[in-house]
Amino acid sequence: MHSKRTAVDINKFLAQLRSRPLVWDTITTTGWSSLGKAAGFLIPFFIAAWYGVSSETDAFFFAYGLIIFLATIFSPVVESIIVPFIAEARAKGEDVKAFVGRILGMSAIGLAAISTVFLLVIKPILSVLTKFSPQELDLVYWILLESTPLIILLVWTSVLAGLLNAYKVFSIPALSPALRASVTLTFILIFKEQMGVHAIAVGYVAGEIFRLLALFIVLRKLNIFHFKLSVGWEPKFAEFLKTSSYQIIGMSFLAFTPLVNKTMASWLGSGNVSLLEYTDRLYMIPTTLLSSGLIITLLSHWSERYQLGGEVQLKKDVLKAVKVVCVIGIILTVFLFMWKSYLVNLVYGHGQFPKEKLIELGYIWGFYLLGIIPYFLSQVYVRAFLAKKNTRALLFTALLMVLGSILFNLIFMHMMGVAGIALATAVVMLAAFIFLHFLFTRKTF
Repeated sequence: MHSKRTAVDINKFLAQLRSRPLVWDTITTTGWSSLGKAAGFLIPFFIAAWYGVSSETDAFFFAYGLIIFLATIFSPVVESIIVPFIAEARAKGEDVKAFVGRILGMSAIGLAAISTVFLLVIKPILSVLTKFSPQELDLVYWILLESTPLIILLVWTSVLAGLLNAYKVFSIPALSPALRASVTLTFILIFKEQMGVHAIAVGYVAGEIFRLLALFIVLRKLNIFHFKLSVGWEPKFAEFLKTSSYQIIGMSFLAFTPLVNKTMASWLGSGNVSLLEYTDRLYMIPTTLLSSGLIITLLSHWSERYQLGGEVQLKKDVLKAVKVVCVIGIILTVFLFMWKSYLVNLVYGHGQFPKEKLIELGYIWGFYLLGIIPYFLSQVYVRAFLAKKNTRALLFTALLMVLGSILFNLIFMHMMGVAGIALATAVVMLAAFIFLHFLFTRKTF
């Protein structure tokens, strides 16, 4: 009797959640995203166990950071901006498939040109900006050559993920990173002895190819999109490019921040780039897993609600989200601070990783954790501005973050070493949140 009553109560609770689409989508997408990205977060831990801390891992993480810098100028923008455009196209009965095909075709041409120019100029620039030895610079460049296909692949997977999110098929894009991570780890495991750190670069490319193919197959089965590239200017694409231009420029500044951090870490000596990367991965696990579901669903639902209720409705939605995020952020920060030494040892305290570096990792990660709450809050306001298609605010915020990173890195790293870069990151996130809140509450912006 008791079990039947419990089952009835659970069914009622689930029915209540399903009656609130935003809440239900956020919970389920967070779950799927956690599963999908958990495997991806394991990759740096396996790299730490298999390769340790060395000039070679510094070279890989620096080169990979450059590739991610280029890719993240465009991929997050495309994945988010495409959602309201597809919603509008569907409402007007326009050809969504042709629109998406044109984005894929034009992006391939543009990114191929950017990648070519990047590879031609990057080596002499790095010889001036970094303190890598000539041998290390050669390794960085070879890894860049091997990783360059990721730039187009990541943008294409973002386009397809945004397309699925626009149709509120959240689970497939959320789970797809698990496929990429599985292929990447398998490739590294098989070829790490023969290829060294080059196995990591090629493994990432192979994993992204498999992820892209999987998304194409799903879209075809759902009859949402068939692979068809097209080029040329068309009014809808021109409007899309114009709307996204502010955010693309802003993301170019924002994506520059991790590169600034790695460059400055290279000034502190061999191994510091790797230490910063390992702790940054730890920081990104809770922030990405817990915010990814909320970020994806907020944009989809808020875009529709803003069209119906305007500024008043959006401000109410933002206030509710801020309250929830503050509670989650406080609980998470306190928990991670209490267990940070244990978690660092659990993740990195094995394999080739030097044991004497574990205490330093915990120290660095502690400063990163100070930025969790402002990071969550900033992401809420970013989605609110995207729902309004106000990307100018994101451009100004990104510029503030880059300048702030350089300034606070210079101040703190000379006092605290690589831990100062982590503290500067937390301070910059707080400044970004305050700035976004200020702009959002202004009536004239």
